Amino acid sequence: MATLLRRFAGEFELDYSTLFIEDDAVDRDIVPPETDGWLHATEQQVSLSSASGVWNAPEALLEYWDGEPPPAADWATASEALTWFSTGRLCLWRTIREYPLARFDLGGPGFYRVRAHTGDRDRIRQDAEAARSRRVDEGAATGPLRGAERFLIQFWPAPPSDTRDQIDAPGRRYPEGSEQQQFADAIQALASHDPRDP
Repeated sequence: MATLLRRFAGEFELDYSTLFIEDDAVDRDIVPPETDGWLHATEQQVSLSSASGVWNAPEALLEYWDGEPPPAADWATASEALTWFSTGRLCLWRTIREYPLARFDLGGPGFYRVRAHTGDRDRIRQDAEAARSRRVDEGAATGPLRGAERFLIQFWPAPPSDTRDQIDAPGRRYPEGSEQQQFADAIQALASHDPRDP
């Protein structure tokens, strides 16, 4: 049976509704994922998108286990991914990278499974919108929304069958045919266009 080795809890104010967990060795700008999923993992980075869509400060509980943890009760939604960290020393960031929100150490470099849990995302979205509307009506819309969302984020060493080619490379990836990809293609076409050509 797996053993819980380390735990950290905090409340993290998010500016663009995404919490980033990156290896300490990463020295590049944060690139928000272009994905429909709320949990996204690449090499060196894991990101979780808030369901609320508003300026909020969700609670997050991070855990490091020595093996796959038992199922977590009382969480409506879960998602799992594979990642690779070069040091295993993690920093938590918001999108605007001013300073780390927190630090969390795993067992060193290597492949890790990450499983994130949260509540019913549709309900969170509805409750957050209702709370935001109430705050606006009451004239108290300053500061992030608190208490609307929680995350449980569990890490454990990946089994030997997991390989690096199963992990997305870091950086922006657009779904084929998406508006983002069409925009990126248009920018690329403009950049390569010779203005002397009709």
